Amino acid sequence: MRGNKYAQSCACSFAHPGNLSEVTSMTDLSTLMRRADQLSKLGLGKTAPNPIVGALVVGNQGELISEGFHHREDGGKHAEVAALQAAGAKASGATLILTLEPCNHYGKTPPCTEAIVASGIKKVVFAVSDPNPKAAGGADALKRAGIEVEGGLLADEVSFTNRAWLTKINRSRPYITLKVATSLDGKVAASDGSSKWITNELSRLDVHRLRSECDAIVTGTGTVISDNPAMTVRGVDRNNFEFKPTRIVMGKRAIPAGSKILDESASTVHIESHNLSSLLELAEEKGWNRILVEAGPKLTSAFLKAELFDELFIYQAPTLLGGNFDFVGDFEVRNIQERLDLELHSSDVIGEEEKNLRIHLLAVTR
Repeated sequence: MRGNKYAQSCACSFAHPGNLSEVTSMTDLSTLMRRADQLSKLGLGKTAPNPIVGALVVGNQGELISEGFHHREDGGKHAEVAALQAAGAKASGATLILTLEPCNHYGKTPPCTEAIVASGIKKVVFAVSDPNPKAAGGADALKRAGIEVEGGLLADEVSFTNRAWLTKINRSRPYITLKVATSLDGKVAASDGSSKWITNELSRLDVHRLRSECDAIVTGTGTVISDNPAMTVRGVDRNNFEFKPTRIVMGKRAIPAGSKILDESASTVHIESHNLSSLLELAEEKGWNRILVEAGPKLTSAFLKAELFDELFIYQAPTLLGGNFDFVGDFEVRNIQERLDLELHSSDVIGEEEKNLRIHLLAVTR
C-alpha cells in the first residue's frame, strides 16, 4: 500500500487561483509557487495520462506577466508552453515558475526545454523533479543552455497536489480514492434499504467535485441494481470544462436494461468479475491517473482487504440508523493487531444549518 509520502497540511479540494488581473505583483517565490500549484488544479481530471502542471512567467520586479496550466482541451499544450506563448516577447529575461520539472523529450509535443531556451527565460524555479525516466533531465538541459535553475521549492506540498500522477509513475497503478456517505453509526442505508439522502446537498455536491477530478468512477452491480445511480459529474463549474469520467461497473450480474449508468452521458465499461487486477489492467491501458470508488460494502471491503487504496473520504451525517447496512463488510481483521489504520489528513464541516462532517483519511504503510 502507498504510504503517506505526499501527505501535507494543504487543501486537496479545488480552488480557483483567480484572474491574472487580480494579482499583478508577487515577489515571494513561495507565494508564486503556491499560485502555480493552485493553477495546476484547474487541470484535475483533464490531463491523463499526463500530470497536472501550473506555470507562471514573472518579471524582474515580481510582476506577473502570464500563466498557464496543462489540460487536454487546448490540444494538450504543456503549462510552460501556454504561459510562454501568452507572455510573448516579455518572457525574455523573466523567471518561469513551474510545479513540475520541464520535460526533456519528444512525445506528442517537442521538449518544453527547447521552448524555454528559445523564449529567453533567464531563470526557472520548479517544485518537483520529474520521476518519469522518459521525460526527466529537463533541469540539466536548461543549465547547459545557461539558464539558472532552482528545484525543490515546496516540493512536498506540490507533490501532494499532484499525488495521483506521481503515484501512477512510482507505483505503476492509478491513485485510488474510496468514498462513502454514512450516518454517525457508519450505516449507508436504513433497515429497509433506503438511502436517499443520508448526507446533505452540499456534501453531495462535493462528491461531484471529487468525481470531476478523477478519470474513472467504479461501482458494483449491486449498487447499480439497488440505487440506479447515474455516476456522472453535475454542478461543477471549472474553466467551462465538461467532465465525463468513465463509469466502471464490477460484478457478475447483468446491468439491467434502462439503467442510468448505461445512458449516453459518459462511457461505461462492465467488468464481469470482482477481480481488481482486471480494473488495474484497464487503467493501465487507458493511462488513468486517478480512480474514484463509490460502491457498496462488498466492493469497498475488497479494496480495503487488498489494501488497494490511497485515501478515503467519509461524508458523515449526524444521524443514527442502526441495522446492518455498514459501509464496510468483513475484510478479515481477526484481532486488534490486524486492524487497518489510516492517517487523518483533515476534517471539516460542510453546510450551515444542516451540518455534515467530511473526513479525509490517507492510507498508511503497515
